[in-house]
Amino acid sequence: MSDLQDRFEITQDGEKREIFMSFGLLNEITALMGEPATAASVYFAPKLREQVLLSALHDRAPSGKIKEQLVSLDDVEISASDMEALLAWEVDHAIGFFTRSMDRVVKLKGALEGLNQGASSLTGSPVSPSKKR
Repeated sequence: MSDLQDRFEITQDGEKREIFMSFGLLNEITALMGEPATAASVYFAPKLREQVLLSALHDRAPSGKIKEQLVSLDDVEISASDMEALLAWEVDHAIGFFTRSMDRVVKLKGALEGLNQGASSLTGSPVSPSKKR
């Protein structure tokens, strides 16, 4: 999954079209999925599958902002093989995002535990009376 491309090409309505995986699109897709376990079930959940595909097919500005939303997959002519490849590309990006995020959380948790252990050792010994008057 580390070799994922940011751009994906399909043939839509008889013309080549490039889809860019912006952070906005990735965020939209992962929000639809909600959690990593859902990513794999996209293939078997028709409504979710349609939402994920539509997310990539909306007409977007170069920045990723939606200019025009598609209402249905029936509004475009795209081969089944291109749709399946597009869905796999989206799912791979989502799983990659979830995996990278989990790795960051694990590293952060380890760093925080190290800080907490370091902080607890700073408490020192109990207060003892001073020998000096």
